[in-house]
Amino acid sequence: MKLFLRGAAALLSTLFIISAFAGCSDRVRGIDGIAWNEYDELIASVKAESDPDAREELLHKAEDMLMGTECVAPLFGYRDAYLMKGSLTGVYQTHYGAKFFMHASSASGAVTAHLGAAPDSTDPALATTTVALTVVENTFSGLFAHTADGSVTPMLAASYDVSRDGKKYTFVLREGLLWSDGSALGASDFVYSWRRVADSSTKSPYRYLFDLIARDEEGKLDISADETNTVLTVKLTDPCSYFTELCAFPAFYPVKESCVESAPGYADIYDNVIDPDAWTLVANYVTSGAFTFTGSADGKYNYAKNPNYYGADAVTVSNLSFVYGEDANAAYAMYQEGAVDYLGLIPPELHDELASGGEYHVDDVNGTYYLSYNFNCSAFRDMKAEDAAMLRRAMSLYVDRENIISTVTKNGEHVSTSIVPDMTAGTGGQYRSGEDASDKDGAGTGYFSTSTEENREEAKRIIKELGMDGDGDGVIDREYRFTLLYLTSDSATDIAIAQAVSQDLAELGVMLKVSAVESRVFEFESGIHNYDIIALGSVSYYNDALSVLERWTTGADGNYARLGSVVIDEDANAY
Repeated sequence: MKLFLRGAAALLSTLFIISAFAGCSDRVRGIDGIAWNEYDELIASVKAESDPDAREELLHKAEDMLMGTECVAPLFGYRDAYLMKGSLTGVYQTHYGAKFFMHASSASGAVTAHLGAAPDSTDPALATTTVALTVVENTFSGLFAHTADGSVTPMLAASYDVSRDGKKYTFVLREGLLWSDGSALGASDFVYSWRRVADSSTKSPYRYLFDLIARDEEGKLDISADETNTVLTVKLTDPCSYFTELCAFPAFYPVKESCVESAPGYADIYDNVIDPDAWTLVANYVTSGAFTFTGSADGKYNYAKNPNYYGADAVTVSNLSFVYGEDANAAYAMYQEGAVDYLGLIPPELHDELASGGEYHVDDVNGTYYLSYNFNCSAFRDMKAEDAAMLRRAMSLYVDRENIISTVTKNGEHVSTSIVPDMTAGTGGQYRSGEDASDKDGAGTGYFSTSTEENREEAKRIIKELGMDGDGDGVIDREYRFTLLYLTSDSATDIAIAQAVSQDLAELGVMLKVSAVESRVFEFESGIHNYDIIALGSVSYYNDALSVLERWTTGADGNYARLGSVVIDEDANAY
């Protein structure tokens, strides 16, 4: 997992999105003595299950297990608000927030879009922010592509066939495919590119997505190109109902081997990869999508229509420019002046005023902003496992989510009651978080109430039951109070959210020491788990509940709770 927000940083404009664990029992949640390796096995069984109903049942069980740890506190679900001139039409986005401009129509034939913060990379294997993914979607292409209605359709693939057991995919590529430099693009380019992502030297955050592909005798991905270089054969470990949707995600897009590996700074004299992203810094680097990079000037990154793109005849925009910056007021001024046609960074205080206008748009995104507790936090270490889980729940319940989305983010967000947003189960059906018996009351409403008052009453009952509120005033008694280190990014939005959370928890008797750091420091500190609470946001790579739940398995990059990172002494039942 690396498609995640480094906090909320202007929300979607800056999207970035274990060994045995025997002690995370939670009798309040009905989960007692479950080892985290059972979660790993459950996720594996979801991947192997082909029956839609059985698969969805397994997904809900996994959701229950994860939420039952009380290490995850969802705050709100994302919606992406933006401004767009009436002269610009046909722009749409994926469920993870990336925008497609190649199908747009503009009266001038040119489009300038202010997307927000600069992309972290424009390499399909490394891009993690919504801004970066937007650039990639408009400059590269894959076997499949997302459509305006949320489905996927063949792109570079002319057709495909699936074996009867669902474990072998055969893709026939379109005839005459070319890279932007005019050279031939074939099946072997997919073989190289997919193996590159799966290679640890590339340091791709999407490496684990390729684990569903079988390995050959040499340990490489079991994929091959035929002699004509027009047929790609892929062998999977298990049937995968969402594989074609994965093929529409940028990490599965091809890149040109010679362009990547000849770039200055890419590797040392011993062919050890130094900077896997170096090739995108070369002027006019080779792409395969609707647009190709032509250079930057006057704060704009300019792209021209790629005449070698297979669908070039349908692209009516001849020039596309992206503008970056994190100052929302400056960005809005540019929009008012007519310097940009699309604005993805709206000042929070203007949302209400602009919402009634015809140029204001809001799209749903499959993403959640959440807090994750470090399971190994010293504050919980001397507590019984179920008591620690109850205390984490009390803190999560006490946060006023409505206040955050109404006074801080102001972007049309909605209160989240599970880390899993409503989405499909990868089988065509709708997956609802907390559906049936997979929440605390079986009402299908998730794991928290949307009512702050109800949540806070429950929080007070919990600290009373734990013996931490002897006088019954709804505040943790002084002798039991503690301080937690809260790690977040240093964007104005994230800092404001941190302040709101701090004020809420202070009322409960929990103090927070907020560490708001810039992106590189955040990357380092989160990597070494230097936090008690970390503020994050994530969106789903593919439209399936598994895309969220698989991130919390043993050793996964997205497992910020560190579930299963240590073995707990069951006899002592303590951390």
